[in-house]
Amino acid sequence: MFQDMFNMKGINWWTLLGGLGLNFMLSLMVALGGSYLAQHPQYAAPYEAYGQPVIMLVIFVLCGLSGFAVAKIADNVPLKHALWASMGAFVPMVGAFFLGPNIFVLMMAIVAVAGNLNGAMLAAPKRRSYGPPDDHR
Repeated sequence: MFQDMFNMKGINWWTLLGGLGLNFMLSLMVALGGSYLAQHPQYAAPYEAYGQPVIMLVIFVLCGLSGFAVAKIADNVPLKHALWASMGAFVPMVGAFFLGPNIFVLMMAIVAVAGNLNGAMLAAPKRRSYGPPDDHR
């Protein structure tokens, strides 16, 4: 199963581009919201105390919802679409990590991919038969 996740066979490109854009916009909104909360005098102290775990949770939940939506729209390979769509959040965060090395940004990128895959697993069709798979080689 995982050997086929990294090829582009069976990809619906419009679904993938929509998922990339959705993940990029969600991660951008979370980053802008975090920047606002960190710089606003009223919210700076609580954000400094509780901001990192809350941002991680928000990224995980929003990317999970994005992965769920992309997997529901995808035709025959929902996990592959969600994995590749998560690059819309992963690549900008890794780029931000290399611009100003902060391990928290790298952890957010990994959590974004994990959220997408978890959302896609929730949206994946359930197997009705519990016998051996049809394509056992």
